Amino acid sequence: MSTPIHPDIPDAAAIRSAFERLAPDTPSRWGTMDAPAMLEHCLRFNEVYLGRRRSAWLVRLLARVFAGPFLRKALRTSPRDMKRGIRTLPSLRIDPGSIDASAFEATRSRLLSTLDKIDAVQGEWNHPLYGRIDAAVGKAVARHHAAHHLHQFGLLGEAHHPPRP
Repeated sequence: MSTPIHPDIPDAAAIRSAFERLAPDTPSRWGTMDAPAMLEHCLRFNEVYLGRRRSAWLVRLLARVFAGPFLRKALRTSPRDMKRGIRTLPSLRIDPGSIDASAFEATRSRLLSTLDKIDAVQGEWNHPLYGRIDAAVGKAVARHHAAHHLHQFGLLGEAHHPPRP
């Protein structure tokens, strides 16, 4: 799949650096998740991408059927412009205050490890949700998702981009 990737989707180094700046008490600019919940949410998302966490059969089926249009639309859209408050899969939903802040560093370490594993994928990726896709596409979608949440916490150059209403 040859899909153009929006220039606002940061590279892996920028994503890593932003997660390294996140603190347990970093305030959210919008949404309901606190920083520990967002970190856990992004970790679980990456675990799905790596096949370490299995989604429901219906989610897998729908992801395969709609992979092409979904991936193209996601990669054409800036992470800043993604709709806020989108319903998430139950297995990825984290309630604010439900994650113990004392586990923050361990969760961050696990998340950074998943980012490295995703970034290491080369060639064609037999993705657990989307089937066979180009690794560059899968990596860009994972970075897009992370960037969306890092913008939520003001960690990706927000000085030049004020929060949307």
